[in-house]
Amino acid sequence: MPFKKGQSGNTKGRPKQTEEQKDEKEQFIKLLKESTVKSLQSIISIANDRYSRDRFNACKYIVDKAYGVNTAFLLDGSEEAGPLIVEVVRKMQETEIEDWPEEDWE
Repeated sequence: MPFKKGQSGNTKGRPKQTEEQKDEKEQFIKLLKESTVKSLQSIISIANDRYSRDRFNACKYIVDKAYGVNTAFLLDGSEEAGPLIVEVVRKMQETEIEDWPEEDWE
């Protein structure tokens, strides 16, 4: 059944939360915010443990959160961040090299 223009597909909308559900949600968010520093300290300790199997994932998580997921953080800013262009040319025979004009040498 297609949607009618100007009419919501979910006519009843999201169900209203009870007071108990609202209180639980507030408690949940409060607990999350209280444990943020401890959680980050745990992740940092895993990243610093050179024998941990989860070291790479912990390091990746920290970098992703600090700089963004798609950041090329290894560039120091001096490189041009433009597109990389690769030109494929045919290998020349020695006889062809001798006939090649000097103005085309680069």
